Amino acid sequence: MKRMNVSLSVVALGMAIVTACGGSGAAEGTIEITGEDYSFAGVPELVAPGAELTFTNASAVEVHEIVVLKIADGEERPLDELLALPEAESDALVESQGVLIALPEADGANPEGSGNSIEVTEPGRYAVVCFIPQGADPAVVEEAMAGEAEGPPDMGDGTPHAFLGMVGEFEVEG
Repeated sequence: MKRMNVSLSVVALGMAIVTACGGSGAAEGTIEITGEDYSFAGVPELVAPGAELTFTNASAVEVHEIVVLKIADGEERPLDELLALPEAESDALVESQGVLIALPEADGANPEGSGNSIEVTEPGRYAVVCFIPQGADPAVVEEAMAGEAEGPPDMGDGTPHAFLGMVGEFEVEG
């Protein structure tokens, strides 16, 4: 009986320390997200403001990207409903926070050359999606990222990965 009281005291003390240190359970610092065929791994439910998202593509074949979108405050529809809206309507409900593209088995990079992470600072609801079409040629994407292609690359007409399940959602705590 005495051991149980000591254990409960230790647990209570630990909970008090976590609460005092702001242990909200929000992911902080650098958050590593991995793209797979056709899902994201490592997307936490709750993120602290100022966290940086990085991206790695675990696929041996497909090119993947992570597009981070802040969803308009007050918008409560599920992500699949927002993705099904006409582009003009859905564009009005989200604000892009950044894009990282990754060739097969590589780390993600900003296609405009401005780094390899995306910082999320504003409280609210966020989505991560991959709009790369299924079967996109990695060589075409690599050429476009190197700035050697004129205009947007032709990545084919495959189904965008987001419509194959490559979506995720998290909240930045307020």
